[in-house]
Amino acid sequence: MSESGKSYKERRRSGITSAKVAAVIVMAGLLLSKTSGFIRDIVVSHRFNDTYRDAFTLAFTIPDLFYNLIIGGAIYSSIAPYMSGALAVKEEKRGVRTISIFVSVISVVMIIVCILGTVFAEPIYNVYAMNNSKITPETLSLAASASRLLFPQIFFMMLAALSMAILNAYRRFNQTALAPFFYNVIVILAIYVLAGNSESKLMLTTGGVLVASMLYFLYQYFVGFDKLKQFRFIFLPRDKEFHKLLKRALPIMFSTSVVQINVIVLNYFAGDFGEGIIYALRNASTLWQIPYGIFTVGIGTIMTPNIAASFEAKRYSDTSGYLSSSLKSALFIAFPCAGFMALLSYDVVRVVYQWSSHFTDNNAWTASVFLVGYSIAIITHSVVYLFNHAFNAIGHTKVPLFAGCIGLISNPIICIILIRLGAGPMSLTIAYSVTSILQMLILCIVYNRNKDIAPVGVSKTVRQSLFCTIVMCAVIAVFDRLLPGNGTKIVQIGIIAAKGIAAVAVYFAVAFLFKMDEATYWVNWIKNKLHRKA
Repeated sequence: MSESGKSYKERRRSGITSAKVAAVIVMAGLLLSKTSGFIRDIVVSHRFNDTYRDAFTLAFTIPDLFYNLIIGGAIYSSIAPYMSGALAVKEEKRGVRTISIFVSVISVVMIIVCILGTVFAEPIYNVYAMNNSKITPETLSLAASASRLLFPQIFFMMLAALSMAILNAYRRFNQTALAPFFYNVIVILAIYVLAGNSESKLMLTTGGVLVASMLYFLYQYFVGFDKLKQFRFIFLPRDKEFHKLLKRALPIMFSTSVVQINVIVLNYFAGDFGEGIIYALRNASTLWQIPYGIFTVGIGTIMTPNIAASFEAKRYSDTSGYLSSSLKSALFIAFPCAGFMALLSYDVVRVVYQWSSHFTDNNAWTASVFLVGYSIAIITHSVVYLFNHAFNAIGHTKVPLFAGCIGLISNPIICIILIRLGAGPMSLTIAYSVTSILQMLILCIVYNRNKDIAPVGVSKTVRQSLFCTIVMCAVIAVFDRLLPGNGTKIVQIGIIAAKGIAAVAVYFAVAFLFKMDEATYWVNWIKNKLHRKA
């Protein structure tokens, strides 16, 4: 092998290593964000009864839908790759100007949407709850009133997401990592201080959430001021470069809104099973998104600008390498997390959410049933997320849109079929997981057609991770029989922590026997760091 060939491989390996280290920084921030998110849900459970909890949850549904429909994930999935590509070919000024126009136009649209949503909140929610007798008029009215303060919130969330996308394109991951945690802390304080079982206290709470979103944006703007100050208000909707970016962004806007639409579909069917079900579904959704939201999203956050830059510079082997490494790392974590949550769903829900008599054993059981149905999605949706971002990074944004549309059609159909077959509340989350499988298959088949950028070695990681998970679950099942998760709160936490440690030890032990790179990489990295310090 020539010296230049060795140099290229070393640079490629160094790039992937740097991406993994950056991913750890982002994951740490996401871990804090998810942890504070749990505390937020616990405080909601403690401060609201079933009616106000459901109203508080429903109040976010329509504003979140509009946010995802108008801009949502399109900010990160289009702006971060676009800016990364511009930086890769040394055209920073072009990228800054185009993104300035994009954000200016979208901001005007979003302001109009916020005004309309605030004015017409009640009829919008009446249409949403049409033919759903299980959502009480009181809950619906409370949710509509509260949403009037959450529509302006989405404007500031958009600005915050913009700031994060730009800073990540500049590889300033350490500056954006703690921003979601900061937002959650403010929201927790607002709920703890202001929440209660009255309409006035519900409105005060959502007002606190609005203030939190404003501070969320300002935090990121000031920490990244040296880069963000370049961007100006430029309202030129006929600009050619803007049109090119908009063509990439529009499919992303619609495909990311599919996720929120599917949540609305699940909430709609959840209303058929009685009061408190919507909140239980939210609890389960929050839990399964711990590993997904920390590890997969963290990996994808780093992967997206790297793939965009390497693809723009026509370094296709690097593009394949970044996606391969990301998929293998995400799946290596997703498999054991899915097995652990499915096996110990009831214990996990109780430990996380049952901190007072307001959250009953029945509430825990309902959420645990939903969590079992969601467990498969921990694996499949991780693959969907990474492939979606890979497609968006290389500019093929219509493929994720097509897969999302398939999911949009299949999700309610599968829900109806399973409910009529008598599968009960679990029908909702099983339908979501099956839909995720369909989307995953479509994305994998289409992306792998291009052999130059297709990931390699992923199937081997899947087989090995599955076997390691089966062994882990067998050991934990025995452990669970010998030591059930009962007792005081401290005892419950201690038992679930012991089971978690045992699960990690067993899983990694089997992975080391297979000599899986994902198991050995970080151990070797830590050893090297310790050796250097010594």
